[in-house]
Amino acid sequence: MFSGKDCVATESALCIFYYYILLSIYHYFIYFIFIIISIIFYLFLILYSFLYMQARALLKLHHSNICAYKELFVTWDNEISSLFLCLVMQYSGQGDLSSVIKEKRQKSEKIADMVIVKFLGQMVDALFYIHKQSIFHRNLKPSNILVTGEASFMLSDFSTETLMTDEMKWKIRVEENSKYWMAPETFVFSFTEKSDIWSLGCILLDMTTCFVLNAEEITSLLQDIRQDISRLEGVLTLMQNGDNSSLPLFPILFMMLQIEPSMRPTAKDLTDVPFIRECLTVAGASSVKLKKSLPPKIIDVLLEGGIESVLDFMQAFWDIEEVQAKAIQHLASFIRDKSALPYLRMFTELITFAMKTHVDSLKLQVDGCSLLLEILSQEQDVVMALDENVTSSLLDTVRKYSENEELLSLVCTLLMMISASEVAAENLRKVGVIPDLLSILRNFLHNEKICLSCCGVLWSLAVSENNVDQALLKSAVPVTSAVLQEHLQNGRVTESACSALWALSLQGCLTENEYEPTTALLLDVLRTNPERPVLVKNACLALASLLRLSEISALRFITDSKGSGINVIKDAYHLHFDDLEVVESICMLTNEMVQYDEVVLDLLSQKMEELLSEIKIRFTSRLEIMTLVDATLLKLQK
Repeated sequence: MFSGKDCVATESALCIFYYYILLSIYHYFIYFIFIIISIIFYLFLILYSFLYMQARALLKLHHSNICAYKELFVTWDNEISSLFLCLVMQYSGQGDLSSVIKEKRQKSEKIADMVIVKFLGQMVDALFYIHKQSIFHRNLKPSNILVTGEASFMLSDFSTETLMTDEMKWKIRVEENSKYWMAPETFVFSFTEKSDIWSLGCILLDMTTCFVLNAEEITSLLQDIRQDISRLEGVLTLMQNGDNSSLPLFPILFMMLQIEPSMRPTAKDLTDVPFIRECLTVAGASSVKLKKSLPPKIIDVLLEGGIESVLDFMQAFWDIEEVQAKAIQHLASFIRDKSALPYLRMFTELITFAMKTHVDSLKLQVDGCSLLLEILSQEQDVVMALDENVTSSLLDTVRKYSENEELLSLVCTLLMMISASEVAAENLRKVGVIPDLLSILRNFLHNEKICLSCCGVLWSLAVSENNVDQALLKSAVPVTSAVLQEHLQNGRVTESACSALWALSLQGCLTENEYEPTTALLLDVLRTNPERPVLVKNACLALASLLRLSEISALRFITDSKGSGINVIKDAYHLHFDDLEVVESICMLTNEMVQYDEVVLDLLSQKMEELLSEIKIRFTSRLEIMTLVDATLLKLQK
């Protein structure tokens, strides 16, 4: 039996037990609530960060047809417990485009053609500006275009990506009547720069039809064209009505209102449409670079004169692309005429200036390079006169068209011809051509002409007396080796690459890890192309430079898996024994070999003394060869 005291004690213990359980539950509940609040706060913080970053880009927009954003701040709405990101915009008290359209519709009046022309020019220019910075409007409609003058307009009220690609936020943000202006793909939350083009097309359609279609009819039309673009044809019939002034807009409307985004133009594409270029000119576009022009007949008449009149014409109309392009084609007809010789330097200067000024014209770049090649191949004195502006212009072309293989092939050939002049080579070094050459070689390693030319330029720069960045030259070694491996069977390319590798080794650009594989590669070159004297000379000079630097190279030379290098140079001598330069390079190589004892033993076993003695007899009058042979024989005899 339990006493009364035992019962009380038990009840007290149970109370304490339940109290601690409830207290633990309470603590866990509070902790759980804290976690939930922290997660919500963290999500709000992430959302705010996204919004802030996207909105911040809008603060950097500066364009005469874009409403300026002055500042942004965050506020909290207690009623719906939500953060709000607020943007402060430039004030415009003259209303928006929707009120202008509404007024004209009520009066059945047309919007003046000049107003539409200026509107289209200003809007295309503004969209070109924002799209170039990867910013999209996403909610373009008449009420978001402010009127700042009789024919002056501003884009305003941009929407951010975070708001427009989230279904819930989109439903809150976008009013029902705003959706009429939105592109078909935006209803599945896909926004691109072409979505803005659709919206601009809808606004343009509304402006041009406000005097023939009421509000319900235009709303219905905007909905219908999302399914069937041919609905526009019926509007065209209504618009004609004896007045053809609006007809130039209809081809543009059909372009802008293509249902498939891939078929729709970008703002940049629109700038190439002749009528829109006129609109941009009238609007005084600030973002789109408008090309000046002259009537073709006038250009043809002015180019009918002689050399001097063509050159004067080029100088007078330097900023008109078509004039420069036709003049370059015209100059080509004078090149082979001896009377043109006094003008070749001026030809070169005007052609390169035209290429630099109109670098966006691919055809002009190709024609200009082709003509320069013809000039330089006829008159080497012109190369000596080329200044830093010419080399800078060619480098601009290289960087602009870094993926155009045909043009790069021409430019690289030009650079090789130019680099033959020490002055021109120094100008190439100043403008920083080496990284561009290496990039071209990596991208077009298969192109024989490009590899030949680039290696030629590298050789000129590496042997230059002026200081060249050693780090840049060192990075050229693996690329040059890759050219040799790729074009081992091509004698002309390997000649050029071997000369570059020789110059690079002289400058001490090879690392210790590169000595052995480069030696093996040069031996392969000699085995593959023994009949080419220039290649043999360059390869032997490069090997001599390597052996001077490292015993590793010397050991690889005599122990190569494909056979000793001594046999290779003996074969080369027997093929080119009457070529002074080849013989001298072989003598230089053997003179470097005898500094290593192990190599001397191989030279003696291969009877190199006999070959050297033969050379001494054949070239008694050549002091350089005799000196090298005597020094080598002396070391062998010791």
